[in-house]
Amino acid sequence: MSSEPPSRQRSGVIRVLFVADDPVLRDAAWRELSPGFELLPANTFALAEPLLDLTPAPAAILIDLGLGDAANAAEFLASLVERDYPGPRLLLSARFRRQEAATLSQSSILHFALTTPWGVGELRATVEAALGFRPFPSAVQTI
Repeated sequence: MSSEPPSRQRSGVIRVLFVADDPVLRDAAWRELSPGFELLPANTFALAEPLLDLTPAPAAILIDLGLGDAANAAEFLASLVERDYPGPRLLLSARFRRQEAATLSQSSILHFALTTPWGVGELRATVEAALGFRPFPSAVQTI
């Protein structure tokens, strides 16, 4: 049996599910996370659900709360709990203010917030920190 986490057992590349319908945002995420991360894009939460069943499974999930399907975000997040999904969830929104993300930082060790647009290197640093690969940058807060 491998000692690698399930998200790394087969490919060595870490899968990240990204639920967003904005191609500019997806392209920015792809540029930010390459190399080392495989971005699994989904335009809706319905399209994201089957990607959770891939082997290896996504190690983390990025969710754009500006998504046209954002009304289904709560249901999708609840399904992650029902599935016992262990990975971090990173919520992205242009409506977040950095101070608001800091205020929410005490409520969870699985949910993280990042304002869009993010600064150069900020998304990668946040994903790596959420996965436990590095400490959180001072500008990034957990929720």
